Amino acid sequence: MKRIIALTVAFAIAGFSLTAQQTREMKHHNKGNQMHHGQKKNMVKDLNLTDAQKTQLKADKEANKAKMEALNKQDNITVKEMRERKAALQQEQKAKMDALLTPDQKATIAADKANMESKRKDMDGKRGEAMKEKLGLSNDQAAKLKTHNEATHSKIKAIRDNQSLSMEQKKEQMKAVKESSKAQRNSILTAEQIKKMDEMKKEGSRKGGQKGRKEVK
Repeated sequence: MKRIIALTVAFAIAGFSLTAQQTREMKHHNKGNQMHHGQKKNMVKDLNLTDAQKTQLKADKEANKAKMEALNKQDNITVKEMRERKAALQQEQKAKMDALLTPDQKATIAADKANMESKRKDMDGKRGEAMKEKLGLSNDQAAKLKTHNEATHSKIKAIRDNQSLSMEQKKEQMKAVKESSKAQRNSILTAEQIKKMDEMKKEGSRKGGQKGRKEVK
């Protein structure tokens, strides 16, 4: 029961503050999703929610789910209307969450988000240095990639924080940002560096798959 409540609260908070599932290009996000899920569970613990708050959050989530399911069954509305109604339901859920939390709890969420952002930047810095060495990047290339990555992160964060967009719209816009980001990144790298990066990604995917199979066993 405690696990169910914890997951319920985590998803509700995700709706309230669509934060940090890193923007580092969507494919690489199975691991990122797992990390983010752990971060959300830690945020839940930090909030020290009362039993009444947990009960209300669960009830709100179930009510929102029922409304979403009913909306998905409507086949007499346009795609645009569907998106607008889903966005409205998401906004309604956020408003309920906002009204339920105390000022101290909201401040805790803000502090956790700031901490997560700081850790992200630190990780990005270390990753950038490792990438510079492995790909043989010049200082100019490294600086351009850093600026590019920060700009991409800001764009995706803006999409995630835009409560007027439905989940489908967010996915579409994030996909467009990803494609644009890849093109811009490739314009900075040489053909040899692009090839080496692709090889590194394939190697990382293979290692990730092997690790997953070992854990299943």
